[in-house]
Amino acid sequence: MISNIEGQKVVIKRNKTVKNIHEHLLVFMFTFMSFILLHPCSPLKTGKFILLNEGFSSRSELEKIGIPTPKLIKIDQETIVEEYVEGGDLYAYLKNSDDFGIVQQVGSITRTLHDSGACFIDNKAQNYLVRNSEIYRTDLGLIQNKATEFMKSLDIGIFLASLLDLESTKYKKIEEEFLEGYTRKIKSSRSIPYLSIIIRNIASLVLAANHKNLAKNLLSKSDIQ
Repeated sequence: MISNIEGQKVVIKRNKTVKNIHEHLLVFMFTFMSFILLHPCSPLKTGKFILLNEGFSSRSELEKIGIPTPKLIKIDQETIVEEYVEGGDLYAYLKNSDDFGIVQQVGSITRTLHDSGACFIDNKAQNYLVRNSEIYRTDLGLIQNKATEFMKSLDIGIFLASLLDLESTKYKKIEEEFLEGYTRKIKSSRSIPYLSIIIRNIASLVLAANHKNLAKNLLSKSDIQ
């Protein structure tokens, strides 16, 4: 919900049942895929860890390593209040724009978190906000302080899956830019976690809205090696 506090436009997120259902579905999908892909992992940390991840201290640590987040105004058991980022979420932005270069920022942010030893888990495009061609990461609750091959693959796969229902030439360019951002850091290996393409294809069946575009993109050759 968008509101105004002391002259500042803010977004108020309430701890609703539907949000809890979404988190439980993600936890189930995480566990299910980890087993079918033969990479069993311990359950995701939720509950109090979600509030800790969303809190002031966690955001400060993310900012220190170069991951911008919306300014946090207030947080408690029931409510999270963040500054309003006027450009909206990245999925909507890319659906109506050809500013594909902005996706490199997402690849770089994802790699930065992985190199720090953590993963987003819920890394869909809707959890990135756009302001003046700059990216901000929101919905931080499911960050896990582990970076296994499966978890890193999950971050890459879910991000790409969340955009796999866009028009095919547009998706192709988005994938190229994301992978460029993920692999361009001098100090990092250029390899892409090998389960990414499998997770992308599985997750897209849940995340995609336009199944005609999805089918075309699934049949196209991916740049993920």
